[in-house]
Amino acid sequence: MKKIVYLIPLILFSISCSQKNDPELEWMKNGTLHKKTITEWKTASDENKLATCADFMANIKDADHQKYTSLNEMKVDAINLKACIDEGTHNNNYADNMQISEIAALCYILMKSQ
Repeated sequence: MKKIVYLIPLILFSISCSQKNDPELEWMKNGTLHKKTITEWKTASDENKLATCADFMANIKDADHQKYTSLNEMKVDAINLKACIDEGTHNNNYADNMQISEIAALCYILMKSQ
């Protein structure tokens, strides 16, 4: 019985490690901008922006009681959300102190209406 108890954490660890290296999921990892301002958004990497947008889109879909049918569908939405935030805040200082989540919500409303 003791061997099984020691084996379970090892199995769980190996499963979690194998999922972390999935190249199809790399683009959606390490988004850290959720509670940051637009000023911070403007200096962040494109990878961080895209991963943050993936989180936003997943949460929005979940709040709407919907689910993505594929990672590609989610990536398209995340790319569109990132583009909207980038375009809406580029060369505009009026939104610099706003939260990224506020601008993301506005962009989602615009995206949904199209």
